[in-house]
Amino acid sequence: MLEPIKFEFQLNYSKKMLYNYISTPEKMAKWFADYVQSIGSRYICFWNGYEETCFLIKKKKEKSVRYKWEKFEEKKYYFEFLIQEKLFPKKLYLIITDFVKKNEIEQSKLWWQNKIKILKKRTES
Repeated sequence: MLEPIKFEFQLNYSKKMLYNYISTPEKMAKWFADYVQSIGSRYICFWNGYEETCFLIKKKKEKSVRYKWEKFEEKKYYFEFLIQEKLFPKKLYLIITDFVKKNEIEQSKLWWQNKIKILKKRTES
C-alpha cells in the first residue's frame, strides 16, 4: 500500500516560469527526466535507458499539475506539483505530493531533493 507524502521547496521563480517547468515536456526534460515526450495527455519519461509513462490528469494554470503513473490503475495514486505563494514574507513554494511505500519515504525524499537541486542548477542565470 502506498501512502501520500508531501515535500515543500522554496524557489525564487515567477509562477509562470515554475509552471512551465512542471507542465511542459521541454522544461521537464531539463530537471525531472533525461527526456520527456508527450502525446496529448500521455507523457513518456526517460532516465538512463529506462522509461515510464504517466498521464496528465489535472492542471490549473500557474497553480498545479497532477500526473498519474501508467502502472497505477487506481486514480488515488498520483504525483502532483502545487505552486503556492505566501504573501508575508513574499515567497514561492513548490509543494510536491507523491505516493510511496512506507519503507521508501526517505528514498523518495532524497530523489525529490536531488530533482530540485537539478532544477535550480539548470535555471540559474
